Amino acid sequence: MTGFDSETLLNGLMRWVEIDTPTGDIEGIARLIDLIETDLRPLGPRLERIPAREGMGEHLIARFAGGPGPGVLVTSHIDTVCPPGAVAIRREGDRQYGPGIADMKGGGFLALAAIASLVREGLPLPGPVTMIWNSDEEIGSPTSSMLIAEEARRHGAALIPEPARGDEAITFRKGRAKYRLDFTGREAHAGSAFQDGRSAVSELARAVLVLDAMTDLDRGTTVNIGRISGGTEPNVVAGRASCDIDVRFADDADGQRVEAAIMAYRPHDGDVWVTVSGEIEKPCLARSSGTIAMFRTAQQINAGLGLPLLETRSGGGSDGNFTSAAGIPTLDGLGAIGGDWHSPNEHVLVGPLGRRAALLRGLILHFAGHAPDAGT
Repeated sequence: MTGFDSETLLNGLMRWVEIDTPTGDIEGIARLIDLIETDLRPLGPRLERIPAREGMGEHLIARFAGGPGPGVLVTSHIDTVCPPGAVAIRREGDRQYGPGIADMKGGGFLALAAIASLVREGLPLPGPVTMIWNSDEEIGSPTSSMLIAEEARRHGAALIPEPARGDEAITFRKGRAKYRLDFTGREAHAGSAFQDGRSAVSELARAVLVLDAMTDLDRGTTVNIGRISGGTEPNVVAGRASCDIDVRFADDADGQRVEAAIMAYRPHDGDVWVTVSGEIEKPCLARSSGTIAMFRTAQQINAGLGLPLLETRSGGGSDGNFTSAAGIPTLDGLGAIGGDWHSPNEHVLVGPLGRRAALLRGLILHFAGHAPDAGT
């Protein structure tokens, strides 16, 4: 028995899903934070709303007092990817579809349900529990990453209820970087003055081959040139060209090595200039000894709920990358089970909602009072 009814949890979750909150929708995000605050106030936490800035929405922090334990941070995002109307809200058997229902309103709601269960049952928290709901994760958390890292350093562990594809938890995530190369050459007529031109497109083509060669699948490093543009007309030597690059890496040192190589790139033609911009946005979520200790505890809790828990890795990033980089053991992928996120078919499975809430409840209670390396 989990102590949670999945259909009741779904009814609560749908109140969140029915409020559209794409990243940057300040009004929609404020409406959802209003709703979350309403649900939190009877539980007695200290609430803090971080004002909207830089075109992003607000963030919400709830701090629950506890005993002398090291405490645990739970961070979820409430912004979504798909624009309003892109995902039809519908139920098909055990699948409930909706915008952001898996990524990650499902996990954010289950985290609230977990702490609410502990408070309403009168169970004393052995250490402080802090919960964050931020509104800009889908674009890299530009206005909340520092807040999340700062809060993480005040706690002994971090839990990230990002979605899962089964009974599993994520113990490692790749780091991510984004870069842009802008080439400036010299335009000229392609027929009568070709020799006077300096092609930015030709230099971009050379750069693409160099960048592509930086991929090393054996080391888990990928360099993806995802978008290119340049030139004006076929009969004009191109004066401008650019490319946007996504880099993923399994080791922070590899990410720094690739960054140094990209920043040092120079065109073959000395008359063409290049401007390089971008940076490492998210370091790796490290599979540290503390994170493994957290996973072992999660396995024990899930076994008590009737099913084994699998360990997984991910090439995608989350706010768990920031908590891990802050030196805090982090366990990720603890949210609702579902699939097809970032698509019109995004969904959660209703049946496992109770079990996932119970897993979060057990982890919150345990790690509020025990540091991961000592708590298994």
